[in-house]
Amino acid sequence: MNSSTLRLLFTGVALNFVFAMVALGQSPLAPAWEGARQALVHTNGILYVVTISHPNRRHKCLMQSINAGEIVCGQHGHMVAYRAEDVAAIISRGIHTHVYLYFAGILAAGGAATWATVALASVCIPCALVTGGAAIFLYLVAPMTGMFTDGDTDDKLLYLAPGQSLKVRLQRAG
Repeated sequence: MNSSTLRLLFTGVALNFVFAMVALGQSPLAPAWEGARQALVHTNGILYVVTISHPNRRHKCLMQSINAGEIVCGQHGHMVAYRAEDVAAIISRGIHTHVYLYFAGILAAGGAATWATVALASVCIPCALVTGGAAIFLYLVAPMTGMFTDGDTDDKLLYLAPGQSLKVRLQRAG
């Protein structure tokens, strides 16, 4: 193949990619209310509802029901109904592990095992060896607590009202 044919071929492929990206950019970020309603029918977890009147605040929602006109959430023992025209966005909560709690717990256990080793050293040498081994193990395991985040998932935007932009941040896993 000569260079002009290759140039024409690469130009055609590049234009196809550009037009595909433009088409993807024009597609909605989240489905319309009906599409979100169909997806939420099978959801029984905690959602976040962002209203048009409070676009910077997430309202925690334990969804009870959803229909064409409203979403009903249980909050702190009472029901709250959000009308469809008042809802700016619906966000599905992801799974977020608080790794620092595991890290602090393992380090505290390692500290306790170290203290036990020091206390038992003068009384029971085999006991001190066992607790010392446990302390070393715990200190070696503590940096690996980041692996507890393996099953974490990001928040997912389920619905974004037409003409609205998301003012709250979606939380990322990890």
